[in-house]
Formats: sequence, structure tokens, C-alpha cells
Amino acid sequence: MKQVLDQKYQTRPLQTWNKCRELRLQYYKDVANAHEQGKLLVGGSSGGLNILAAGMGDIVWFGGETYGATIGADPTFSNPCLEATEAEGFGRDACVYWRNYFGSMLLNKYYFGGPFPKPDLLLQHHNCDMQGKGYELLSKYMGVPVYCIDQPPGPWGEERTEQRIEYFAGQILDAIDWIEKNSGRKYDEERFARAVMNDWDACRIWAEICLVNQNIPAPLDQKSMLNLFLPLMVLRGGERCLDFYSELKAEVENRVRDGVAALATERYRYIHEGIPPWHFLKLFRILEEYGAVSVGGLYMFSMAGHWDVEDDGIWKAPRPFKELGIEFKSREDIARFYARMFLGNVNYRGSFWSAAIKNQQILQIYKQWHAEGVVMHLNRGCKGTGGYMLENRLALIEANIPVVAYEGNAADRRDFDEAQVIDRLESFAESQGLAKMPIS
Repeated sequence: MKQVLDQKYQTRPLQTWNKCRELRLQYYKDVANAHEQGKLLVGGSSGGLNILAAGMGDIVWFGGETYGATIGADPTFSNPCLEATEAEGFGRDACVYWRNYFGSMLLNKYYFGGPFPKPDLLLQHHNCDMQGKGYELLSKYMGVPVYCIDQPPGPWGEERTEQRIEYFAGQILDAIDWIEKNSGRKYDEERFARAVMNDWDACRIWAEICLVNQNIPAPLDQKSMLNLFLPLMVLRGGERCLDFYSELKAEVENRVRDGVAALATERYRYIHEGIPPWHFLKLFRILEEYGAVSVGGLYMFSMAGHWDVEDDGIWKAPRPFKELGIEFKSREDIARFYARMFLGNVNYRGSFWSAAIKNQQILQIYKQWHAEGVVMHLNRGCKGTGGYMLENRLALIEANIPVVAYEGNAADRRDFDEAQVIDRLESFAESQGLAKMPIS
């Protein structure tokens, strides 16, 4: 529902913003100083395996995807990393996050200063072919042991779902044996169990935060949310992570109670689908000049959130762990719950495997969050989250939903035409009857 042009909402800065920033900076310092602090540095993607790594005790997780995205926001550092990877013989069609991470390793330069922090172990899973193979290559180049967990493919809810869970749980148990052998540490099941429970609740709370954004006006904009969900990528399973999202949720709910909006001039709501270009988050501000606010999207909601999906398609947050009535009596119990939690992620339920399922998910978010249009990033840097985008676009058009797609790369500025993207976004806004106005 469009708001009148002169409608103004109250705005105020997020009090938890600085805490999020501090967590981010402290995390990257911890990565650099892990060995000095007598901790193991464990590398891998940002898909939740840091929860499994928690059983090793005092560790720091070095998330390659998050680091690759961080690098990608700064072309002055990213471009030399990408060029170093290409000089080594790897193509520009490979995962851009991995290329940034790999290039940083080749150059032996850490974005936050000093040499590249060499992990002691690499722990990875086949969430996509590139990630699995990429960390195998990192292992060879760095001389670091790697364990890659075989993630069974296929949509959630098919006949083989329980079989997949048992298979994945078996992979987790095998990984624990490997961890003990290669870390020289006794694996701590209690730490693993606590990390699983903390992660369940933190990701559930993130879903609740996303749900609050159904409110008109939206209390958060997607540009802010993209920064606010970083702790869930690198600090999963920890108390700091859970505490932060509990605090953030309380603040967001207070914003709704007090009538505080992300955008004072909200008069159009849209969802942004796909990983955004980290080097050009300005795109959200361009549309804000027209009174348009992005309230979320499938990527935004699913990468970190735990969700229940009702029979009628409605997305809701699951119950807190303590209300599930689950008691861990063995390592096997923890592994099975972790496997179910892992494979039950909205992405792995279907959007990675089926254009039809992904269509349903995007359409549901569009409807449930009261959106009026869709902005879609045809991201060359990620085959997983970028899959089926053209099919998704056609589904939106068939549903008579306004959609604009722009081409680019999430973390490679060289594959991005800024002027073309700006023109496309402004044309889309004008096609929706929106006029540029000053932002208060």
C-alpha cells in the first residue's frame, strides 16, 4: 500500500549498531591473534560448521565466505586478490568469495593488517561444488588438513529426507573422529551441544526480527540488516552471538511500539533477491530517494534464520529450544538434531535444488512482507544463491508483480556497471509512479 507523498515517520539510530560493529572488529582481531592467544584457528565457509568446531574448545572460526565478502566491499584490496587467483589459473566464473579468500592467501596479506592468518584445520561441507573443491585446494596450497562433509542433495520433505538426515549425522560423527585426530584435542560434546542450542535460538530470534519487518512502516531497512546479520555468520553457537540478537530483537520491537521507521518517507516496499553487491550497497539508498524501502528477501532471511513453514505457506519462527522437549543423551543425539537443523535451512529445503520451490518462497515473502515490487541481482559470483534467477523473474512477471533485474557480481567490482544499474533502478522507481524526493 503506497503512503501519501508527504507522510513522515519518526526515525532514530539503532542503539545496537555500535555493538554489532564492535563484534565485527573484535572478531577479525581474534582471527589475526588466535595463535598468540593459544587458540586453534579453524577455517571454512560460513554455513554453520563453526558450531561443530566449537567442540574443539578454544577456537576462532575463520569464515572464508564472510571474509571474501568483506574484501569484496573494497576493490582496492579485492582486485589484487582476484588478479592473483586468476594468475594462478582459476577462472572468473568461480565463486567470488573463494577467489577473494584464496587471493588473500596467495598474497599473504590480511585485509585488517599483517600476514594472512593461516588456519590450523579446514572444515568444510558440500553446500556447493565450488566450496567443497575450493577448500580442498586451499588445503594443498597451505599444507593444512581438511575434512569435507558430504551434504546430501535434494529438496526437504521428499521421501529420502530422514535418510539424508541419518547420512549427514553419520558424516558429523566421522568428522568428530577426524577433529580429535588432527587437532590433538579431546572433543567436548557438552560444548557441541551448547553451541547447537545457542545457534538454534540465535537463528530463531533472527527470524523473529525479520518477521517484525512486516510492520508498516518497516523498522529496519535491508542495507542495515545485511550488516546486522554478520555475527550469525562468524560467531554462531556462541553466547555473544545469542546475547546480541536478543538485544537487537528487543530494540526492533521497541521501534515498532514507538512508531519508529527505517525510512521517514516510506511509501513503497520491495524485496531484494540475491546476494547484494557488497561494493555498491548504495543501491538501497538510490531507491530510498524515491521513498522505497527494501524490507528483506529470501537470501536475507534464509542464510541465517531458522524457519517453520505452515501448510498454507506462512513463514514463522520456530519455538525456543527449551520448548522443543529435546534432551541430548548421546553424541549421536546431538549429531542428528544438528543434521536436521542444518539440512532444514530454507535454502537447503529447496531453493538450491528447485526453481519451482524457490518461486514459491519468493512469492510468499513478497506477499507476507507486504511488498509491491522486487529487485533482483543476477549475481555472477555465486552459482548457488544465483541459481534459477531468470526462472524466478519469469514467475514474478506471470504473477503480475513488478520486477527489475540488474547484472553484477557480489564481490568483484570489475563485473559491475554502476551507471547502468543506477539507470535501471531509477527507471524502475519511476515506472512505479515514484518521484525522487529529498531524504530527511
